[in-house]
Amino acid sequence: MKQRKSWMTWGLALLILILGYMGFHSQASSKSEQEQTTSQRSETSKNTSSLGQTKPQNNKPSQEADDSIAVSNDGEGVTVIGDSVIVGVEPYLKEMLPKITVEGKVGRQMSQASKFITELCSQGKLGDHIIIELGTNGPFSKDQLRSLLTSLSEARQVLVVTTRVPKRWQDTVNTNIKEVVPEFDNAKVVDWYEASQGKDEFFYNDGVHLKPDGSRFYASLLIQHLQGK
Repeated sequence: MKQRKSWMTWGLALLILILGYMGFHSQASSKSEQEQTTSQRSETSKNTSSLGQTKPQNNKPSQEADDSIAVSNDGEGVTVIGDSVIVGVEPYLKEMLPKITVEGKVGRQMSQASKFITELCSQGKLGDHIIIELGTNGPFSKDQLRSLLTSLSEARQVLVVTTRVPKRWQDTVNTNIKEVVPEFDNAKVVDWYEASQGKDEFFYNDGVHLKPDGSRFYASLLIQHLQGK
């Protein structure tokens, strides 16, 4: 009887130990899982925060495309303002650029350009690409040219053409153009005087107005500069 009680006592003690071990193991496992879940949540939060702070990539196109000169193949949006020289060149310009606007007038001077440009602008006839060919009929000051180019500061492109005329003001006109035009980011010089050097066969006897071959060459020169070449 005593032996039986002893075995029962040992069995009960063993059962208590087993139950205690299982309870402890279960509690430790639960705690471990809880800590793992908390760690995962913390890591996820860090990653999310890191992603939020990452700067987005700049997928905008290169500025080079914005800075390039875009002239339509038919000349739409191009306005040429000049004197009798441009009157003779007009047919050849329109042969190459049918929709170009050419405003030439015999005897026109630089002093008349600002008013004329204001009129064109009010009529919606002034393009984003503008060519100024004036100086054949007389000189102009740097301030006059500077004022004109300032009024055209919103234009995409302004080309100012030097002159070839056997008159005393030729060098003054060309010097003023070459000194003032570089002051303006949207303006460039087309050096007709240099391009026509030694090409006497292009001119009529007055040394100013152009024969057909000369007019065609002049037109090609303007178009090359319009296209940024």
